[in-house]
Amino acid sequence: MENAFLLLITFICGILFNVFWGYLLGLGYGSMAFKQSVRDSLILLAKNVQSANEIHHLKYLSYEMLNRDQKYIDFQRQVDANEMKSLKNTLIRNYINTIPPKYNDIVKFYDWESAMEYLNKELQREK
Repeated sequence: MENAFLLLITFICGILFNVFWGYLLGLGYGSMAFKQSVRDSLILLAKNVQSANEIHHLKYLSYEMLNRDQKYIDFQRQVDANEMKSLKNTLIRNYINTIPPKYNDIVKFYDWESAMEYLNKELQREK
């Protein structure tokens, strides 16, 4: 009878250890997957912003080819710069607002510049 009781306690301890170990493993995998998705999302956002900057540059070149007034080109550059700054900050703000509160400690950026610094550090660390 004592052996059966000892086996039952051992079995229950094994189940508890398995549940605890599975929880820890799932938490680790989830954290790693979330961190990777943050990095990949930032890369995607940066590439889209870079494409928009290249399109703006082509727009200015076409204005110069059309012999537009330099004041007009400078005005367009200023308008585009303001819109791009607003877009960058809105992208990061909206991205941060979609992150569940329990993962807030993983996100180490708060605006575009800090997000790009975080991305550069992550890419350097990966190499």
